[in-house]
Amino acid sequence: MATPASASIPKQANPFAPRVYGELKKVTGCVYIVRNITNSSFVIGDRSVAVIDTQVNFPSAEQLLKLVRSVTDKPIEFVINTHYHWDHTNGNQLFKEAGATLISSKLTKEFMVHRAPRQKEFLAGRGFELGKDPLLPEITFEGEHTIDLGNMPLRLFFAGTAETDDATAVHVVNENIVMSGDTVMTGSFPIFGQPVWDEGLQGDNQWVDTIQKLMSLKPKHVIPGHGPLAGEKEVSLLLEIEKYFTEEVKRLVAKGYDAAKVLSDLEPRLPEWVTKIPLVWGTPRYAILRVLRGLTKKENDPEPGWQKFKPSAIPDADAKRLAQKIQNKENVSDFIQMAEEAKEGGDAALRLAILKKATQVFPNIPDALTAYAEALIDASRAEASVLEKGDFFKAARASWDKVLNSHPRHIAALLGKGRYLVMMAYRGGDDPRNGMKLLEKVVELSAVGGSAFGGKPPTRTRAEAEFYLGMGYRRLQDETKAKRQFQKALVLDPAFTPARLAMEI
Repeated sequence: MATPASASIPKQANPFAPRVYGELKKVTGCVYIVRNITNSSFVIGDRSVAVIDTQVNFPSAEQLLKLVRSVTDKPIEFVINTHYHWDHTNGNQLFKEAGATLISSKLTKEFMVHRAPRQKEFLAGRGFELGKDPLLPEITFEGEHTIDLGNMPLRLFFAGTAETDDATAVHVVNENIVMSGDTVMTGSFPIFGQPVWDEGLQGDNQWVDTIQKLMSLKPKHVIPGHGPLAGEKEVSLLLEIEKYFTEEVKRLVAKGYDAAKVLSDLEPRLPEWVTKIPLVWGTPRYAILRVLRGLTKKENDPEPGWQKFKPSAIPDADAKRLAQKIQNKENVSDFIQMAEEAKEGGDAALRLAILKKATQVFPNIPDALTAYAEALIDASRAEASVLEKGDFFKAARASWDKVLNSHPRHIAALLGKGRYLVMMAYRGGDDPRNGMKLLEKVVELSAVGGSAFGGKPPTRTRAEAEFYLGMGYRRLQDETKAKRQFQKALVLDPAFTPARLAMEI
């Protein structure tokens, strides 16, 4: 097989620098793409504007609206949802309030009611603050639908089965530009279907057929659901990835392999052209499990999706070695000390296993739970995929919430969860204020000598809280308040590296 080209991995940037949430690029004279976690686009006609997909959260939708208004003051007449996923529909309400009529396929509206809640539950468990359910479309169609913005006709059509079963594409006829939604994804390893539903790369070539249907229009550009603009090279790579995983998993299923054996056989021998593709959401493991589920799902299986077959991304230590380590240990402090030694030795799996055991032996002791949560967040940094990180995030949040339900003034839990919520909002362009409220409690309690610092000196705890409050203000684009907080952190702890990095900007 020929080796397809893939995108290069971007250089490491300052992790605490100000971020731009939504990058506007002109595709043609009247077509624009807004790059963010999710891509949106808009088309300007003589009379009005159409926006295609409304972003991942309300703050990002607000930014999208500002970017549209930076180009044109013509009325936004239509919003088009290419499929039902939350990251493409969460700004619907904002654009409806701006005067737009919401359009989707009939199937997309149906799935927004019946399929999106299960997806939302899965993602919320991994830390995504999704807010209210997206506003439903007002106009729906089956097959095809045409709108005109004033000498600018747009052809909306059901493209076929792709990442979802309701893939709509938008053809800007005069410009020969195609908005594909998540039928096409570029720049990183694609996600071939959510883990909690039976759709996506099924092993039946339907997604390949859908892509080929779009490419039969011979478009100048394809605007993908995620990633940079696509041309023939990028689409060819996506097709090569799909064909590779479909063929390889089919061959192993024909041998009678179960999920564990398919993974153990295929993952170690993935070719270099696959393993060098950057990871953001999808992963090769997700691709394998998606195809496997499509090929082996039984008619009477009531549980949709393949999430239950996915091995946890949280590493585990050898059971015998763990038993030897914890033998005769009776105090939670002994477990925490052993975990610190494992951390110093670079053994993340052993650290996690010791602290997980501590939460089982001492289920109501907050220090065990907060130490486990801290270790989970540390270990998550080794995972590139956002969804794989979610295994760690879900377990950490459960630990913090258990502590705070019974000890609402526990400083280590307040700090851990507050820091996590702020940084998730900072990275995803969401609202950080829920996390900031927890950090403000930390500042208040640590100033008056509150209890439960989680083993950290009070000055370091206060410095962390002040710093992450600054990151919240940075997300809110209030640099004056952000730098004030960073300075407070450095006064408390001059060696606190994140604050020094944040002040370099």
